[in-house]
Amino acid sequence: MIKVLERLDPVRFCSAVSWCVNSGSAYGKLLFGPGTRLTVQNQDELKPDYYKLGDNSTTVCLATGFTRHNGTKNADGFDDKSASQITDLSGKPTGYYSQVAFLTDRQTCGDDDEKTEVQCDASLEPDEMVNLASITIFGLRVIFMKTVAFNVLMTLRLWMSQ
Repeated sequence: MIKVLERLDPVRFCSAVSWCVNSGSAYGKLLFGPGTRLTVQNQDELKPDYYKLGDNSTTVCLATGFTRHNGTKNADGFDDKSASQITDLSGKPTGYYSQVAFLTDRQTCGDDDEKTEVQCDASLEPDEMVNLASITIFGLRVIFMKTVAFNVLMTLRLWMSQ
């Protein structure tokens, strides 16, 4: 969501100088005063997906794929920690955040404890086109080998007759 600030005078966006956004004569750049914090948020709000990870001694909770920088503030273990912005391969921010928190024994990871585990079905379905391509390649290999064998036999026969 992008909010448009109204100008109160031709130079400043606010009236108090100590916490003002000043456009001045800096060629369209915004200059923020001390204590000013700008947060640009995406209009579509996505809730975080929680994943519980760990081994025997350490358990962590990964919250990922959310669009608000404080999207995990009500979850266990994420009280005062800041989220990291996810970037693409070129280093540009994508608008999504990710955050990790170490959990104690009595803390839960988001709402994962109520979810049932989903088993992945990794069965392989046969594909007719793959089978046809495999048989075609095998047939071409057999024809090639027969051609090579025939050429070798004819060369040997010609060599023996001379």
